[in-house]
Amino acid sequence: MKVSSNTLLAMMAAQASALVQIEVRFSDTMIDVGDLDLFKATWEAIYAEPGNGRAIMTDRTIGAQNHECRPSGDDKPTVNVQVRMNGAWGQTPGLSQNQMREGLVESMFEVLTEVSNKNAYQVFSSCEGFSMIPSFPHDPNAACGPYTSSGQNCDYPCRGEPGIQCTVRSWAHRVPSSMRVTAYIDNQLQADDLTVEFSSTNVNNEKGGCGWVGPVAQALAGFIPVAGEYFAKGVEIGCSS
Repeated sequence: MKVSSNTLLAMMAAQASALVQIEVRFSDTMIDVGDLDLFKATWEAIYAEPGNGRAIMTDRTIGAQNHECRPSGDDKPTVNVQVRMNGAWGQTPGLSQNQMREGLVESMFEVLTEVSNKNAYQVFSSCEGFSMIPSFPHDPNAACGPYTSSGQNCDYPCRGEPGIQCTVRSWAHRVPSSMRVTAYIDNQLQADDLTVEFSSTNVNNEKGGCGWVGPVAQALAGFIPVAGEYFAKGVEIGCSS
């Protein structure tokens, strides 16, 4: 069937007038990824991938730390995290180039950040004062220890080793084992999508990711994936157990 240019323009205008609604679904299983740099492992990796203007496919293993009390000089990874990402996007009528990619990627990372922040725990490193090395310089600015000006001791992260001092504190996280980001226009599923999967050598994984659907949706109620007039406010959140 031949479609006139006027009809085609009308169809494109109608599609452009409907807002793009982003939906993110994630799994109930939460993976311990230690202090993995989530921004570098996902957002930065996508934009560094050749051909990311159309699609990406990555499969990388990254070392991270998840020991809560790590001695000075010990910088070996304690957990290996595998990050797989697969996405494809194109030129959606009514949107400028790469806007759909931006919408998918930004929404993925916002949801990942919200979920991971709600499943965060502290890890301390550059720790001294263990029984085999009892002498160490006292640092009032240390992250924790018996001589800190903050009064923060290391009794919990370094339990069983009283009097420990750790100078570095960072945050480790648990993240959903799987995430899928899709887009809808007028309730019609678009072909563009992005999936992210995490696995790790640490078997200390947990269930309960689905319990964060409500809080995450509420936190992102005012979030607009791409600035402008084409994307709906908020992200539809779902979870599969």
